[in-house]
Amino acid sequence: MSSDSEEEYYRDVSGFIRDFKHDLRVSEEDDAHWSDISWNKSQMDSLGLVGTVSRFCKRFEFEESTSLKITFTNSVLAQIFKVYAVSAGQALLPWYFVITCPALIMWRVYSYFQVQYHFFCLDYCYFGNLAVFVILIFAPGNPQLFILQFCIANGLLYTGAFSFRNSLVFHSVDKMTSTYIHSAPVLLVFGIRWFPEEASKFWHSPFPTEFLEWNVTWNVVAPLAFVLTHVIFYTVLVYGILKPEEHIVTSFRYLKAKGTVKSLIPNPKYYHFIVMEILIVVVMTGVTIVTYTYYVANLLQILLLLVAVTWNGAGYYVDVFRMSFTSPKKTKNDKGD
Repeated sequence: MSSDSEEEYYRDVSGFIRDFKHDLRVSEEDDAHWSDISWNKSQMDSLGLVGTVSRFCKRFEFEESTSLKITFTNSVLAQIFKVYAVSAGQALLPWYFVITCPALIMWRVYSYFQVQYHFFCLDYCYFGNLAVFVILIFAPGNPQLFILQFCIANGLLYTGAFSFRNSLVFHSVDKMTSTYIHSAPVLLVFGIRWFPEEASKFWHSPFPTEFLEWNVTWNVVAPLAFVLTHVIFYTVLVYGILKPEEHIVTSFRYLKAKGTVKSLIPNPKYYHFIVMEILIVVVMTGVTIVTYTYYVANLLQILLLLVAVTWNGAGYYVDVFRMSFTSPKKTKNDKGD
């Protein structure tokens, strides 16, 4: 390591040290002194910290690596479980959703508060998951509410996976949670719609065995009213009462910064965001009528979602780890085989 690189290394770890002073056993009286130090190798040597930092970094890397491996393994096993549940074990779907949904959303709220992304947790996606959850618990046998539940899951909630580029990145709890939020309700209502008797097997109350034909009230009016209710709630709460500062990220601020949105609307406003939501709901109303009526259409809709999140995940792994996956090119001095 050159002297310049060495000094740069120790400057980089200085902030790391300050963040983990407790782990490095720094006393309170030394805290102010530590904050004033402009870290470099000689100062760290004088305090006897070079070895401590090295050991701590190794420990941190080991813990982080282990955590990522656990997350990756759990994510892959979860996908295998969902494939089995949707194809052959539909009785497991209600229990899977009712256990995992509250756990993952509570984790999401906590983790997003840490990074000031908490306004995302007021989005329609969470509102929709809550509605699906409540109907599943309190009115599983109501055929009218099931249509609403189906339309919520396969409407704006479904398209959120594409808007936010959900991806199967197995080692990332955050990305897998995002994918779950937009896909788990879709899988749940698929199992109930086409395999109601099997899905009812372990549930506290049977699901409808005879479903209503599609109708304007529950396939069109009810989903649109549900979305408008959330729009009013969100607008009043976020922009009327809470009024987040400019540096706080909301779904509107996130989406308007995307190149796709800017190419369509050069200077997007919040009302554009609302109009787009309503237009998506109107379009997806027609789609859900078809997917609610025909098994193959519903299955193809799920496959499209699976392909999209898998493609996005593949892009992440290939682009981020390209250097690891690409063999080094041979130089002119290399011998051929």
